[in-house]
Amino acid sequence: MANVEHSALTGTALHEPKGVATASSGTAYISNGTGSGVWQPIHRHLGVTSGFNKSAPYSYSLSTDITSKFLSPTVSIASSLGFTVLTTPNLRFKYDSSTDIHCLLGLTMSSSQATGPSRDVEWSLFKNGSEITGSRTIRSINTGSWGSITVTGIVQLFQNDYVEIKTNASVDATVVDYASIYFSIVGMSA
Repeated sequence: MANVEHSALTGTALHEPKGVATASSGTAYISNGTGSGVWQPIHRHLGVTSGFNKSAPYSYSLSTDITSKFLSPTVSIASSLGFTVLTTPNLRFKYDSSTDIHCLLGLTMSSSQATGPSRDVEWSLFKNGSEITGSRTIRSINTGSWGSITVTGIVQLFQNDYVEIKTNASVDATVVDYASIYFSIVGMSA
């Protein structure tokens, strides 16, 4: 039999990549840089929502002051691959897969203040208890006036890492009403 380079194969001589017969659907062969690799999903994702309600009872309400508090609404999972949603000790999004990923995090909220003078309210994303650099945002909230804010961050996640959301007001306590909260993570293999 002649010695033929793979690059010269055509037609019926072409074949599927090594290991494709046992690879799971939706996976790709990822090289490890040392002449080998593994079949794995190339992305992981999570999407959760609090639902939408712009009148009492709102989707979520939280008494907020200068002390950072966890945003812990009841959420439903819109879509998930590789994540678990935990509610104890507060709302957390735990990464379960053994494949390291680089992620884009997105939080979108519609909020209003229940009563009182205008307040500046801040939100930020946390990984394993530490604030994700660049994820802190601020918005002035007025009574009876709805507005939206988006919080984003980019972070690398490893198995068992978790993401949380915190909020605080700049001065005096206020109640923030949320008509909707949507949180998403889109991750690609590192």
